[in-house]
Amino acid sequence: MEIELTERRDDDNNLNNNIFKENKRIPYTSKNKKQKGKEKKEEEEINKEAIIKKRFTKFFFSIFAFFYLKYGRDLYILSLKGCSKSEFDCLNDLQLIKDGLNNCITSTFYFIFILYLIQMGYCSIIHFIFLAGVYIELIIKDHDENFLNHGLLNLFGLFSLTIMGEIVILIILFFRWLFRKGRYIIISILIISFIIYIIRFIINNKDAYYCKDWDKGLNGTYINNDQKIYPCKISIPKEKCLIGVLGSFVDFSRLTGIKCEKRKEREKTLLKSYSNLSSKKEVKRIGYPITIGKEEEINGKPTLYAETLYNFVKDNLVDMDDKEQLSKLEEYQKPEVIVNFNDDPYGKIEININYKEQLAQKRKALEKPNTDNVLFLFIDNLSRAHFYRQYKKTSQYLKQFLKYEGYSNEKSKEQKYHGFEFLKYHKLDGATVQNALPMFSGVYLDQKNTMVSILRDFKKNGYITGSVQDVCHKELMYINPFKKYTYIEFDHEYAATNCEPNIYNPGYGMFSGENGIFRKCLYGKESFDYGLEYGKKFWETYKNNKRFLRIVNTYAHDYSSEKSKYTDESTYNFLKELFETDQLKNTTVFIAADHGFALMGIYKILGSNDYPIEYSLPLFILIVPDKKNTKYEQQYSEILKNQQTMITPFDIFYTLRYILYGEKYKNSPLNGNKNDGEYLFKRINPKERVCKKYKQLHKDNTCRCKDFSK
Repeated sequence: MEIELTERRDDDNNLNNNIFKENKRIPYTSKNKKQKGKEKKEEEEINKEAIIKKRFTKFFFSIFAFFYLKYGRDLYILSLKGCSKSEFDCLNDLQLIKDGLNNCITSTFYFIFILYLIQMGYCSIIHFIFLAGVYIELIIKDHDENFLNHGLLNLFGLFSLTIMGEIVILIILFFRWLFRKGRYIIISILIISFIIYIIRFIINNKDAYYCKDWDKGLNGTYINNDQKIYPCKISIPKEKCLIGVLGSFVDFSRLTGIKCEKRKEREKTLLKSYSNLSSKKEVKRIGYPITIGKEEEINGKPTLYAETLYNFVKDNLVDMDDKEQLSKLEEYQKPEVIVNFNDDPYGKIEININYKEQLAQKRKALEKPNTDNVLFLFIDNLSRAHFYRQYKKTSQYLKQFLKYEGYSNEKSKEQKYHGFEFLKYHKLDGATVQNALPMFSGVYLDQKNTMVSILRDFKKNGYITGSVQDVCHKELMYINPFKKYTYIEFDHEYAATNCEPNIYNPGYGMFSGENGIFRKCLYGKESFDYGLEYGKKFWETYKNNKRFLRIVNTYAHDYSSEKSKYTDESTYNFLKELFETDQLKNTTVFIAADHGFALMGIYKILGSNDYPIEYSLPLFILIVPDKKNTKYEQQYSEILKNQQTMITPFDIFYTLRYILYGEKYKNSPLNGNKNDGEYLFKRINPKERVCKKYKQLHKDNTCRCKDFSK
């Protein structure tokens, strides 16, 4: 009993002690009550000031954002300023491009800043609605594929920069969250990973950045700049070879995952809806019309021009299962190229050459002995150095022909073909037209000159002629402005497939058409690959005749300069098959470009050292058959010396004439400029090759022969 009373007393004492402690911690007095009320009032005042300040800040940024939105919109519209020059000249007007891009980029940064304010809570959803409205307006205003809006380059910059800006905003918000959570380890890992990536990128691209081996040819020979021997001293970039470094970053086909093997139902739908066929839904096999031998005009223009050729193809597609339509066609008018939706629901291209027996017999009677066939692979917009980067398999395969060491070397005697790479091959001023006319007509681009293709001479000398174009026109360039140009038609040509809506788009558009940055896929392959198949079948069909076949590849003619690599595999297979089956016996092979990378792109804007140099120094490789006689032994030696001499498209022209006429190649010259070039089978005196000799070469920044341009 006494123990229980003692325990109860202890519990009461503990309770009283706790109450005392609580009262001591917060004594309930009138003085404390006033203090607490004062603190609460001060807190409310501070909160009120913060709310007012926050509202004022939000109001200020709201007004500021609307001002930025209008200013950015006006700047973008200003960036669409047009150009009064020709389309191509405008395309290469650096100042015009820079002004347009500066305005476009500035306006985009304004828009990104508004997005940032919205996501930080300084601006409301109303600003986002207005911003979306401005973007829609700009899309509507910037809609044509021409240079008045830089080929939609501005829209590309607007959306790509906006996407990158939004990514940066999300990263900023993510880092703010990380810092609040104290997750410094993740930040450290991200930063270290980024630094490692940058270091690896620098190490892997160091040689390319410093232009290592830029002046080295395929056979290991370097450009010889000893001016005592070869006065033409070529400028060699020593640093900032950005074309080799940044290639993977501007290969938009790879970055966007475009693969031609991925089939699309829309290709069939688009072709059928574009055609004028009466039974569009039921048609299973569509033939592309023959585009040669047409003299009629469309809207007052002959089918020679791209736009009218496009309309001609559209209006004359053939239903291959329509017997009535086929019966109206002559034998030579029946389609050689057919897309078959019967055996393959996505479409499969089938190619058959219409053999012209009477023509073959007629030309056979005109043939001269000891003349070679000609296979001419023309690659638009490709420098020698960029050929190595883009055509890795093809260039490696061609190396075997470039190991010629003279006939004192037994190995060289065993070679069936000998190749020569002209390291100082120089374009003339301008782009395709200014170089294609000297190459195939022997004249400068001048309205005073009569311009006739050398194709006329090949026909007169018994050759069956074939043309493969991978764009929707019949020549190497748009020739409609040249009234004195006489177009000579080929006997067979592959062109119509390029005029269908899946790949055709006129002008200098950045995203589609012949100059677009994306691969030109057609029914599961590169569109160019079908041209090679056509060329191979043409070569086999007329194997008993002399042949002149020109294959035009314009894949390199795009803003990224990276698209051409997707024709490397097919080009390699094409050449390998023809060489290894001896189908190129008695054939001279030309692999040449008109100029290097010329279109406006990141390299020109960044002022890359290699851009202007490569623009002037295109690719040119010549492969000739071994004739096993003394005369050709001497000629091979002369060609070898010419590899370090300045060569121009005029020399290609006279080499073609030499194949036809031998030593009489300058008798009755085709168009009259016989002093501007030589054939390459004889020694050309390097000291005679001065830039002032060519009226299109002595302009500023055109000639790459330093200290030798006067």
